[in-house]
Amino acid sequence: MSDKCNEVLRSAVVGCGVISANHISAILECKNVEIVALCDIKPERAEAKKAEYALGCRVYTDYNEMLANERLDTVHIATPHYLHAEMAIKALEMGINVFLEKPMCINREQIAAMLDAEKKSNAKICVCFQNRYNPSTIKAKEIADADGGVISAYGSVFWERNEPYYTESGWRGAYATEGGGVMINQAIHTIDLLCYYLGKPETLIATKAKHHLKGVIEVEDTCEGLINFDTGKIGNFYATTSFHFFDSTTVFLKTKNHVIEMRHGHLYVDFEKCDPDVEDTRVIGKPCYGSGHFVLIKEFYNALRSGAEMPVTLESAQWAVRILLAAYGSNDNEVAV
Repeated sequence: MSDKCNEVLRSAVVGCGVISANHISAILECKNVEIVALCDIKPERAEAKKAEYALGCRVYTDYNEMLANERLDTVHIATPHYLHAEMAIKALEMGINVFLEKPMCINREQIAAMLDAEKKSNAKICVCFQNRYNPSTIKAKEIADADGGVISAYGSVFWERNEPYYTESGWRGAYATEGGGVMINQAIHTIDLLCYYLGKPETLIATKAKHHLKGVIEVEDTCEGLINFDTGKIGNFYATTSFHFFDSTTVFLKTKNHVIEMRHGHLYVDFEKCDPDVEDTRVIGKPCYGSGHFVLIKEFYNALRSGAEMPVTLESAQWAVRILLAAYGSNDNEVAV
């Protein structure tokens, strides 16, 4: 597409739940990109998004029907976790580029299948790890790199998720459909940032537990562990959805001369607030989403037009999934990622 900078790219959004607002809003800011279809098994949700954003698109309840009837350049997949791999592979087989919400998939077999499908296709996948594009994330890396890089890192996720969050969804709280609990749903962005700063994970030791909602969910609500990276560096994490009152996510980075902290979208260097001086820090929906959707989605379409590498490749996105899957099977023993 490198010679088609002015061609209008035809896009569809599949899954019109809460996070779809971030996708639609960002797409509408991209030059020469048109949303031609929305798809959701509940047509009223798709119709509501169509009306909210005054879209002149068609609405579908069947993904395969949409792919068969529309001429698409891209599809944004924001469906329940267990559908990600199947939907993404189908699009790749049809030569349609994919912007895929996290997690990319829910098991190792799907990781292999997706990497193979992308290799065989002329289309590409970009995974939505938008926190890599938050201003604080980028600024922290600049500061760390100038000081010789990150020596070690720690990520914590203290969130509250109550019973209706699981029981009203129709898919959360079960390994077969959600793929896990706090690690695959809430902490995966923090785990990805540990990889972003420390390198490729090799082994880990972790423990997981279910401290609340026993009898309601089968997945873990708490997990902690230590990750060994190929750089020789170590990362630690603690994540829970049994916290109360508010959500809190923090990433600590240690360099030779600095302690860097990212908390609630703010940056602290040596315990002094040091937010980057940027104009656009818009957040749509929950504050934990950050402001990276706008930047990442624009970069996705820029890469399609220029032929550049996807801003978040499948290759790089797989490691966060591999870490959480290894954590589920560790049982306090060191295991390979």
